[in-house]
Amino acid sequence: MPGNHKPTLRFVVQQHFREPDYWHYDLMLECGDGLITFSSGVPPDEQERLPCMARQLPNHRLAYLEHEGEISGNQGWCRIHDRGTFEWVEPESIGDAEAVPGQIFGDLYDEFAVRLEGEKARGTYRMVRETKSGTDHWRLRKE
Repeated sequence: MPGNHKPTLRFVVQQHFREPDYWHYDLMLECGDGLITFSSGVPPDEQERLPCMARQLPNHRLAYLEHEGEISGNQGWCRIHDRGTFEWVEPESIGDAEAVPGQIFGDLYDEFAVRLEGEKARGTYRMVRETKSGTDHWRLRKE
């Protein structure tokens, strides 16, 4: 229908290395001019290791959708593990929000779901806030 077209949103999963033996994965979801970002020891495509805990980080710049290599501020280096497109499944209204780089995106409710169409991760993933662990801790699971 004209006027109901949803923009194509992108996501990336970066493997972030701080030291040779210390690394994690960052799941970044495009939202306005920024990327809502979560850090986890497990990437979404490793379904046998889900559910897992993820920590919400400050929003990142859109440049990280394509970035590989050194990270400014002596933060280590990263490589792209997976990338693709996604859509907000629940609640859809999150897709109308703006993620400002450098800030924590606070309007994520206590639960949301996205459908990832990546090179590795495919399907619907749900994030549930773990309030016992703090407001920035989430549980990631595949549905």
